[in-house]
Amino acid sequence: MASNRSKPSPISASAAPPPPRTLNVQKFAECRAPELESLHEIVGSRLGHGFRIQREKRRRTTGHLVAKNRRRKRRKTGDGGEAEDGGKKVSRRARRRAELQRNPLTGFCVSGDGMKRLRTHLWHAKRFTMVKLWGFYLPLGLRGRGRGSRSILKCLKSGTLVHDASYCSPIQLDGPEDSVLSVLKMVLLPSISDDWKKLYKSIAYGVCYGNAMLYHVGTHLSQLIAPVMYMWRPFDRGNAHICVEQDHNSGRCSMPDENSHSNLSYRQLWIWIHAAAFNEGFDALRSACQKLMDESGVSVSCSSLVGLLGKLEVIGSKANQAIKKLLHPAPESDQAASRCSNSIEDPISRVKKSYIMHHAEQLPSNAVFSLKVYDPRDLPSTGTESIPEVAFTKQENNLQHDNVTDTSADTEDLLSSFWSEPQSNGVFLSDSEGLWDSNDKLSPPIQENILCEEKHLKRLELFCLDESNNPTPVTRCRKGSFQSCPLLLLKHKDIGNISAGWSIILPLSWAKVFWVALVSNGAHAIGIREKRWVGCNNGLPSFPFDFPDSEAYSSFMAAKCIETDRNAELRPPAAQPLKVPIPPPWSCVLSTIERGQSTINDLLTPVSQESDHEAVLEGTLVKPVSELLESSSSSSEQAVPSFQGFIPRTSDALSQYIEKKADKHLLLFPDLSLPTEENWFSCLTRCSNLKPYDRKLCFVRVLLHAYKEGFFEEDAVVCAPTPTDLSNWTSRSDEEKECLQIPQSVLKSYFSQNVSGKWELHLPADNAAWQTHRWPIGFITSGFVPGMSGKPVAVAYCEAKLISLLRNQQWSMNKKSRPEIFVLVRNLRSTAYRRALATIVLEQQKEDLDFM
Repeated sequence: MASNRSKPSPISASAAPPPPRTLNVQKFAECRAPELESLHEIVGSRLGHGFRIQREKRRRTTGHLVAKNRRRKRRKTGDGGEAEDGGKKVSRRARRRAELQRNPLTGFCVSGDGMKRLRTHLWHAKRFTMVKLWGFYLPLGLRGRGRGSRSILKCLKSGTLVHDASYCSPIQLDGPEDSVLSVLKMVLLPSISDDWKKLYKSIAYGVCYGNAMLYHVGTHLSQLIAPVMYMWRPFDRGNAHICVEQDHNSGRCSMPDENSHSNLSYRQLWIWIHAAAFNEGFDALRSACQKLMDESGVSVSCSSLVGLLGKLEVIGSKANQAIKKLLHPAPESDQAASRCSNSIEDPISRVKKSYIMHHAEQLPSNAVFSLKVYDPRDLPSTGTESIPEVAFTKQENNLQHDNVTDTSADTEDLLSSFWSEPQSNGVFLSDSEGLWDSNDKLSPPIQENILCEEKHLKRLELFCLDESNNPTPVTRCRKGSFQSCPLLLLKHKDIGNISAGWSIILPLSWAKVFWVALVSNGAHAIGIREKRWVGCNNGLPSFPFDFPDSEAYSSFMAAKCIETDRNAELRPPAAQPLKVPIPPPWSCVLSTIERGQSTINDLLTPVSQESDHEAVLEGTLVKPVSELLESSSSSSEQAVPSFQGFIPRTSDALSQYIEKKADKHLLLFPDLSLPTEENWFSCLTRCSNLKPYDRKLCFVRVLLHAYKEGFFEEDAVVCAPTPTDLSNWTSRSDEEKECLQIPQSVLKSYFSQNVSGKWELHLPADNAAWQTHRWPIGFITSGFVPGMSGKPVAVAYCEAKLISLLRNQQWSMNKKSRPEIFVLVRNLRSTAYRRALATIVLEQQKEDLDFM
């Protein structure tokens, strides 16, 4: 039986022949059409030509519910009623969805409460927790309790992250070049140098962008607004109203000379500002332009470009592969090539932009590269066309790089030569007329329904089906639309563990198209919280969270304090958490400065408080913090601001503070050269004669690493250790020493809040509590990333004079110089002091201008 089953049955001679290998579907349908029509008539006659299922035979599962009936009646009388034209009125849900799916040419969609929505709002609202921040509905992060940092950081190392930063908008300055520079010198730090050949040559010609800090006018650069990114439009734009050196006799366009910057009469500049400080920054720039107008009579136009441009940030180890896969350069139009037809010949004009895009990872940092790319939804199915290594024209004898034609080893040198000569190549590299000319209205991308209809018609054509029933042919679907989009690529710096990412600047109407394409190709979307995690893990500050000297930080912390208090009131009194100061009481550091050298000495003498609240400790008179603060202000009733002092952002600013304010008696080294073991003694001798302090607080940004163990939270206090702490720290004994802790009773009163709501440092009254009291020198603005393994980083700000005293003490004990400084960190809701190593940022780099 088994053998018979395995054998195939023989085919008889009378059996029907097998079906053909190919089948014409159209002819088969035509042959079977009479049979189908007769079968349809039979079924129709039996059903009375009513093919709908009878109501009594329908499946009803929720029709008997009262709530369903009420909802159905309300829908009939309300949204389900008939409109004036006789049709049914669309429900609110459908109308709102259609509103969110609209893609107008410019501007953000505004909700009923006046909050703006990003073009990717509908995509984010389905997946992310949305919050109201800075006038926008912004994605905070994935839904939950703020976890998932490990997957984010893992994707950063082995994948691609994408963030919609369209809430950042540019401000455009138009006017004479010298006048625009005068405006920038009033508000930017570091100020734009006059020697553009050496420092700002590539930025001046528009092939690179720069970072700076924006300040108010007339405040001597002490009131920070926000960190900004600025970029110039390249020279020679080919427009009649824009000045280009032109020989009217010959009619030729000539490139401007390097020595003739001041002779150019018209330039354009973009200053990108975060949404948290956009209004404040726009008012400051407009005030600077008005001040220049009053002094010199020269007008500089200051205009807002909110709602015109979008910005997508792509970061991660595979960011280069993501943009190469997504962005396919379209052929340049003849107008762009003939803008300066008789200009001097340069090799960059003979190189295709597809070749530069193919080697995008070899572009220099802060490079600006303009492209006109295809719609990512309409890429050819056969794949991208092969990109030649070097696409030169036939006139190779005029090239300056004859030896670089076939070898890929010299590709980096070739591309760097293009950016090293911005006066010749700036127009080709980074000038995008479609984005810079705000008067030119770009067409929005093709609508999804048109694109789907076109794909459907192509499928019908592929299957050789009849197209007579389709009134709209394929050629009519794209009428009035374009398949390409102009954009600017900005390359980030390679900082820490972050590979050089990219910022894509494009028209706002195209933001959703490229966003969906990036996510569909494997990019992981992140919100504001995850973006802050990425920056903190790599030691970069995030605005406004890590900029305590800005008004945006104060506003954000005030809103956070109100929300925290509201959430605490919803809990019963027994379950309410310990109330901590929000924002951190920066003015409490002034009490530590009042103590001077005694703050880092051992507290060996017991303290007895007298009736006048004075204590004698090691021969030093100690007053309560409230009296110290009152003596520092002109009036006891005057409220102390949340942040006193300033934060130097450059090595030059810190050097000037050391020379003028501290009389060169601080162990800070902004010149990027720490002392060696040979000359460290002279530095200690210099710092031992520290003169009396002034009340001007100077905070420097430091990076904190935990020493063996500990987790540092946001707003944690950084304290100064005593010599006993340092000896126990550096001892090599195998015995496990007990962790330093403050009493539980002192935890609630370490920072006390007075009637006016101001937080003050409360000195302990118990003699035993003084033995564990450590004076604050700074606060943490961004703590460790939760769930992060390895060597996490925290961002903190410490007072410059106090951290210099600690370095002086530690170098005297260890007899050697090292950049790290030993400090103690205590979370505000914890009693334990954790050991940490602090590194001053301005001692590791010349400028502290990079931010996330």
